[in-house]
Amino acid sequence: MPPRRRRAAPKQSVPKLSPSPLPVNGLLNWHSSAHWSAQERPCRYCGHPTHLRDDKGVPADKVCAEAALANIAGIVQAYSSQGQL
Repeated sequence: MPPRRRRAAPKQSVPKLSPSPLPVNGLLNWHSSAHWSAQERPCRYCGHPTHLRDDKGVPADKVCAEAALANIAGIVQAYSSQGQL
C-alpha cells in the first residue's frame, strides 16, 4: 500500500518586515573555517590584532563587525521611518 499523501498546510500571511543588514537574532555566523587565519592582523574597526576575517577576507573581530552592522541597521531604520529611503 502506498504511503498517504500529506495535506498541504494552509498558507499563513507572513508579516512584511523591513530589510535589515543584521540576521534576525542579531548575530553573524562565523562557524566557517574561512573566517580564521593563522596570521594576526589589526582589526579594521578597533585596530587590535585578530585572527578572524570577515566574508571578504578583511581582518575584523566578530564583536566589532556585529557592532558596525547594528550601527548601520540603526541608521537605515531611522531614515526609513522618516520616509527618506
